[in-house]
Amino acid sequence: MKYNKYWEFEGEITTLYNQKKYREALNLLEYASEYLPKQEFDKYLFEIMILKAEFYSHEEMYEESINVISYLLNEGWACDKEIFDEVHLKADIRYVDLKNKNDSLLAKAREKARFKYAVHLPINYIEGKRYPLFITLHGDPGNIGEFSEYWKPDEFLKKGFIVVYVQSSQLYRHNGFSWTMNPLISRNDIKECYNLILQEYSIDEEWVIIGGFSGGAITALDITFANVIPIKGFIAIGPDFTESFTKVNVKLAAERGVRGIFMEGEIIMPLEEQEEMIKVFEEVDLPYEFYVNKGIGHAIPQDLSDKLNKALSFICNC
Repeated sequence: MKYNKYWEFEGEITTLYNQKKYREALNLLEYASEYLPKQEFDKYLFEIMILKAEFYSHEEMYEESINVISYLLNEGWACDKEIFDEVHLKADIRYVDLKNKNDSLLAKAREKARFKYAVHLPINYIEGKRYPLFITLHGDPGNIGEFSEYWKPDEFLKKGFIVVYVQSSQLYRHNGFSWTMNPLISRNDIKECYNLILQEYSIDEEWVIIGGFSGGAITALDITFANVIPIKGFIAIGPDFTESFTKVNVKLAAERGVRGIFMEGEIIMPLEEQEEMIKVFEEVDLPYEFYVNKGIGHAIPQDLSDKLNKALSFICNC
């Protein structure tokens, strides 16, 4: 099977991981250059290689795993710290030097890391006219470049929204940023971005929606229930609990008129955390819908555009 885009390929890898089919996932990764267009393979070489290192460890192929890590570090690409927690890798004579090199690369890269954002304006945008706003947050670890390849702005722009993609300031590894490393920093990033958008564009603050995938979904919930900025609705793909998710906060959000969407992959359902959150929604009468992503795990559905359109209809009747 060929994949046109890396995100489709990664979704298959994630689904196999959720099914504990590590050998099958590794087979795909080892032949990624044959399954992906050359441009996609070259662009996402780091992500493919770091996944190979992780799956080699799952298959107890520790020498192969550390060989991949060594290659990445020699290219100047910092890995995440967690990959060095694999106890069996510590037996390799190269472990200490590689970990020190990785720590150094991470520290240097984090010194330069700043949050950033990209804005998309609706067709026939009129300066001074008030527009609804959609804030979208990449997964962990991710960036706005790869995220915007599958979570496209089109459905929102057609409905007259200004769309802003926000990238976290918290570097997790090479070209991968995290929202969940420090939720307080994430709140500050998004609050600062929101204030900058208010200065640059005329926003209808009665209609601000936030959404994201995985770590971005968790943060979308946190921003909503901590009431960091005025949120009317949220779209969360693969969410989990956040510190601000309390019955009191959810009830307050319901009283503010907040409506929400959950999505999750069929293969990993049901998830206890999501069921507990839905129970709270029902107890405090917060309107919500739950969309099941058929045939996949913790991944992006192929029909995301259709589901986003449906979500907008539910949240704002638009």
